[in-house]
Amino acid sequence: MPKTSKSPTAAKRREELRRNLPKPTAGLWSALQRPESLTAIAVLALFAIAASTLVIWARDQVIVTEGQVMTDTRLNRLDFRVVDEARTADARRDARERAPTVYSLDRDVLERLRAPLENLPVLVAEQSSYDAIRQDLRLSYGLDAASMEVLGRFARDGAPTEAWLNWVDRLLTQVLHRHPIIPSDEWQRGLVAPEPPQLRSPEGSVVASWSDAIALGGEETRTELRRDLAPVIRRAGFPEDASRYVVAGLASIAEPTFVRDQAATNALAEERAALVETLVHEYRKGEVIFRRGDELSDQQMAALRREAARYQASAPAAEIWLPRLGVTGLIALLSALAGGFILAAYPRIRRNGLRLATLCLLLVSMLFVAVVMSVYAPQFIYPAAIAPTLFAATILVLAYDRRLALFLSTVFCAIVALALGQGASWFVLLMIGAGSMIAQLGHVRQRNSLIRAAITTAVVLGFGTFLLGLFVSPAVAGVGKQLLVNVAWSSVAAVVVGFLVLGILPSIERLFDITTGMTLAELRDPSQPLLRQLQQRAPGTYNHSLQVANIAEAAADAIGADSLLVYVGGLYHDIGKMNKPEYFVENQSGGFNKHSKLRPAMSLLVIIGHVKDGIELAREYGLPRTIQHFIEAHHGTTLVEYFYHAAKTQAEMDDKSAVDEVEFRYPGPKPRTREVAILMIADAVESATRAMTEPNPSRIENLVRELSRKRLLDGQFDECDLTFRELGLIDEAIIARLNAIHHARISYPAARAEEEEAEAVAAKLA
Repeated sequence: MPKTSKSPTAAKRREELRRNLPKPTAGLWSALQRPESLTAIAVLALFAIAASTLVIWARDQVIVTEGQVMTDTRLNRLDFRVVDEARTADARRDARERAPTVYSLDRDVLERLRAPLENLPVLVAEQSSYDAIRQDLRLSYGLDAASMEVLGRFARDGAPTEAWLNWVDRLLTQVLHRHPIIPSDEWQRGLVAPEPPQLRSPEGSVVASWSDAIALGGEETRTELRRDLAPVIRRAGFPEDASRYVVAGLASIAEPTFVRDQAATNALAEERAALVETLVHEYRKGEVIFRRGDELSDQQMAALRREAARYQASAPAAEIWLPRLGVTGLIALLSALAGGFILAAYPRIRRNGLRLATLCLLLVSMLFVAVVMSVYAPQFIYPAAIAPTLFAATILVLAYDRRLALFLSTVFCAIVALALGQGASWFVLLMIGAGSMIAQLGHVRQRNSLIRAAITTAVVLGFGTFLLGLFVSPAVAGVGKQLLVNVAWSSVAAVVVGFLVLGILPSIERLFDITTGMTLAELRDPSQPLLRQLQQRAPGTYNHSLQVANIAEAAADAIGADSLLVYVGGLYHDIGKMNKPEYFVENQSGGFNKHSKLRPAMSLLVIIGHVKDGIELAREYGLPRTIQHFIEAHHGTTLVEYFYHAAKTQAEMDDKSAVDEVEFRYPGPKPRTREVAILMIADAVESATRAMTEPNPSRIENLVRELSRKRLLDGQFDECDLTFRELGLIDEAIIARLNAIHHARISYPAARAEEEEAEAVAAKLA
């Protein structure tokens, strides 16, 4: 039998479709001419600004750490002088340490000494004989029989003489000021101090020198104390014969007359530190900060930070802003490249500004994490760069597809390498990690697939990091340990990303409005509550859904669409029918049709209502929005022809006004994805072929092509990116699948009227 596609009628149809085709235009330019492209361009511009800001800031920072083996040589880029904070601090600390200790006069001590000394002559003169003098007084002052006469002459009428009082006062207020009594151990330390301690009056003036101080020790040093006090007491005016008793007494009751003044000592130390001039260090342009192979010391680290800070503050504007302008331009070009690719190849992202904004926010957030971690924890630069890159790549491949994920990951890796100033070798390393993850995560249907991919990527990255280290690192001591640490961190970063993404996968699906293969694999399980209800309440609809899912899955495979998504969408697309299953032909048994008692308008409400009921059930059970779109759009805005024609006939019989076709159409929306468009065709042809008496290959082919063409001309595919070539492949796949289902069988005699009636029903359902 000749193919229908060769018939004049088919040729006429193809010519009609060809005339209705829009003129071909360049994909990108065509996309840019659409109104929604303005929003996309604005979002991409904001992304470029944010990324440029982060990259410029990162490149101005010092991203190295002490102890790191350097892979290049760094020179000063300008002459400058900076305050040497360390040397200045050392000099001031030394000045504080060398500052003298301050001792202040303790007048309370002097007053405690006054009474015993002033009353000594009276205490002796009051006694009638030497033996009558108190034992403690004799021992303290070294009194003897002669002391009665010597000291007695300085007492008159029970009081010391004026001369004696003057001598005591001069001793306490003048002489002991200039000859302070100091504890022996402190006196010894003062002798060896860099600068002798200062002896000050309460008013703050220096009253004596340390060399004139008298050391006060224990009992064994009392003899030395008496020797030192003797000339001091004579200088106060005491007679020679009386002074020996005063010396003995003062030596026995003496206390330190000057005490350490910590507050004054600290103040003097700060004064001495303030006198130290600020020390500066001069750096010359071209001077080496560190060389390749150096293990970065703290001094080199400080010099590097100083040079970077001074360069940013003092370098000519051209040297600062021209590189920044270049970096900004490169990022703008990368952003434009990524944006052009998205606008031309991914209409669903272009049409949804929020989706594009979310995607850009993901990349900017990961760039922020990479930059901030690298700047503030440069010892972790490998995981800081690798983890955000792998995270972004994993999210992109799960949310969209390998092509978009690989393209945007390439752009992202280039931006990260620019930000960290690591060059092409790091770009290659990051691309190895991202490419490994993307290659393994096409359609993930099991959760352990993500972990396997992460572990494999960890091994690949570890090996890549090792090779990178061999390529860039100098052959010096210490580099081997650093290389092994970097390998370990790279591998750990990949594994952590795998577990992290697995944990937040539900949030990712909600954020990007996507459904991953793992969720779809769970939804296709027949034990799902909605599917179990559909089996029990509408078994005919359930069997119809299974057939539609299988047919649509084959068609999706033919054009490279998401076959798992189409299959799951097919399972759930008619769940709304379970609310009124008896009104749908696949659930009717015994030949009675409930629509026979309803007016066409009422029947229309029941038929169309299954879409609304299905959406409500989907929301109640938390089905993803991608699956909800299959439910709401699998009929698009097609005409319910059977009841439309029935209503027209009834209106003509009742002499009423003509029926408006729009009122008998499904409310939509139309399919927005290729997958839903495939389901629309599969749903229509499965219902129609099921009603055919003899669905042979020729009739199946005619039916499929007719239904497909009818929906195309009706504009049902206007909102999805389905091409004519793909539509042809879909038709072929559906035809092949239906032929496999309705295979050749023995034909038994049947009434011609029954055949014609079945074919008429099939035509009306179409």
